[in-house]
Amino acid sequence: MIDKKKLKKAHADWLLEQKFDLFGTLKFVDGENINEFIAKRRLSYFFNMLDRKVKTHKEVRKGNRLNRFVYLESGKSRSNLHAHFFIKGSTLKETKDIIVKANRLWQKVEKAHNIDIKLNEDYVGTSGYCVKEMDNIDKDILVLDLTH
Repeated sequence: MIDKKKLKKAHADWLLEQKFDLFGTLKFVDGENINEFIAKRRLSYFFNMLDRKVKTHKEVRKGNRLNRFVYLESGKSRSNLHAHFFIKGSTLKETKDIIVKANRLWQKVEKAHNIDIKLNEDYVGTSGYCVKEMDNIDKDILVLDLTH
């Protein structure tokens, strides 16, 4: 039997060790009316654009992407899909570029509502935030295809 409490703590502790510079939330206009497939497709489009704008096309082709963890959640209502992400640049310039370009690029995503991206100064608080929906162990909240 999986001990969910230990799993959540281990994941939060590991995430804390990564010291991601930024924490963000992405919301959709139609978050209550879309399925996970559509949400992941939109998120993939966004993060691929962000990789190519912050890194070079050449770097991305070589597999060098922005370090990030992406979580798809359904919220308190259990029906409002939205995403949270941790991300970091390899330099201060890259981190600043992420903030500026993410805000601009999210608006290009179909039915994007808003983006909230900020410095991750509360590592302890945010590292535990994205494990809150891990109680349903049958549902994947970490989007592995978008996590690098």
